[in-house]
Amino acid sequence: MSGLVGPMDRTVGFIKRVVAGGYKMDAPLPKEGWPAAADLVSAVNRVLLELNAYRSFHINQLVEERAKAQALLETMTDGVLLVDDRGRLIHSNRYALELLGVGDVKDAALPGSAAREEFRSALTSIMNSPDALSRADVCLCGEEEGAPSRNLRLVSRQFSLATLKRPGRVIMIRDVTMEKEIESARETFFHMITHDMRTPICSIQGYAELMRKGGSVPPDSEKCLDAIMRSSDRLKGMVEDILNTIKLERGEMNLKPVEMDGAELCGRVLELHQPLAARRNIALSVVPPQGATSFRGDASLLERVVANLLGNALKFTPGGGTVTLSCRTLGGDVLFSVADSGPGVPEAMREEIFRKHYQMEEHKHMGFGLGLAMCRLAVELHGGHIWVSPGAEKGAVFTFNIPLGGEKNA
Repeated sequence: MSGLVGPMDRTVGFIKRVVAGGYKMDAPLPKEGWPAAADLVSAVNRVLLELNAYRSFHINQLVEERAKAQALLETMTDGVLLVDDRGRLIHSNRYALELLGVGDVKDAALPGSAAREEFRSALTSIMNSPDALSRADVCLCGEEEGAPSRNLRLVSRQFSLATLKRPGRVIMIRDVTMEKEIESARETFFHMITHDMRTPICSIQGYAELMRKGGSVPPDSEKCLDAIMRSSDRLKGMVEDILNTIKLERGEMNLKPVEMDGAELCGRVLELHQPLAARRNIALSVVPPQGATSFRGDASLLERVVANLLGNALKFTPGGGTVTLSCRTLGGDVLFSVADSGPGVPEAMREEIFRKHYQMEEHKHMGFGLGLAMCRLAVELHGGHIWVSPGAEKGAVFTFNIPLGGEKNA
């Protein structure tokens, strides 16, 4: 029996040592004992040699993949950070560490390890955010007098790795200085051109009114004058949208709150858009309110908001469709809604469409993409909120609320 038991014990012990050493086998187990025991030792050696070869291949593959990932990180023009839920730095590229001024990576913990207060404040904001995706902008002034400032954007997304046994965040830092400069140049251009357009638009409308009041106008000429007035009104509205958006973004818009009635506002806007609805064979209606709809707000600005929403609904609703305008009180708010039977807004775009210059791909030829952005800014200035939801059967419903208790920035 010793010719079997001894080799078996040595084989079991050998297997345990190899497994404990991560399948690393320095030398095969010598064959001894009975032929059956020697055959078992040979089989065990072959299996362990295969496992050892696989282990070496797998480790080489992991090292190669890690090298590729690190090379990709180091060649990126964005800073990349991987932190756990306590802010401890798990991984990063050199650019991110240089931006943050982090020297000793081993004991680095954010936001405290960031050298500049601007970064510490931004990192605190995004790392404490409950949202899966959050962002913050940082403006870094030059450390030397006359040095240009830099605009950086931090975008953070939550992630979870089983090996960490806790959630963490990926933080990307992008230099958006050029984007900011382009945006500023575009705003300046729009501001200049819209101011210059105001005078000729007023002149066109003034001369059209004079021609209409100058005596009898032939029917064909009357149609031309109507087209002139409609087109100039539309152009004037676009100019107002651009100027209002710029003022709202810069915080230069001063509200002129007055006591106003939501139902009357809807009636005025509906009356202005009725001819367009008739030409497009769209049934345009207003739902009578249940109860009072009085509140304080900037009448001119909110009329522009409702006009934009109604104009969009008419623009995207096909002939034979319906557009319905309504106003009602709910709790401490006045709610305005514009419902249409158009194509609707995909769920993924229901937040994006309120961003400036954003347009759905199929509608990029239909304007500057400023109308809904202006609506959002104007509503938020009143302390309200605007959103879009799907219609009962099809189409979209744009809704915004204005607090009854008073505007945010009177």
